[in-house]
Amino acid sequence: MNDTGVNTAMGTYFSKSAGEALRSAGALSTVGMAFVLALVLGFWFGTVVDGWLGTKPVFTIVFFFCGLAAGVLNVYRIVSQSYPKKAVGPAAPVEPQAPRAHIPKAGKGPDDRELDDGER
Repeated sequence: MNDTGVNTAMGTYFSKSAGEALRSAGALSTVGMAFVLALVLGFWFGTVVDGWLGTKPVFTIVFFFCGLAAGVLNVYRIVSQSYPKKAVGPAAPVEPQAPRAHIPKAGKGPDDRELDDGER
């Protein structure tokens, strides 16, 4: 199977990773629409309920915030489906090590030389 898309009879073929990328891009393109739609529906439903009950701004505000919460939840669901958590196995156990004894450095090191105060 040719996955480059060159000279294919049935159209363009994509590799598995390219297909998954296009699928997640398609799902993520609906994020903005889902968020705005939830806000608009919440606001609209609140104004309808306020019209029936005669309580002008109360239910509009309440259902606007319900729509806001629903929009955030929609965005979270869409993004979490597009980027699933990868299974990570448990880390290998680390054995504790005994503390090291201080071993002095051999030769001239920073601890052995005298400080030069600039006077000679």
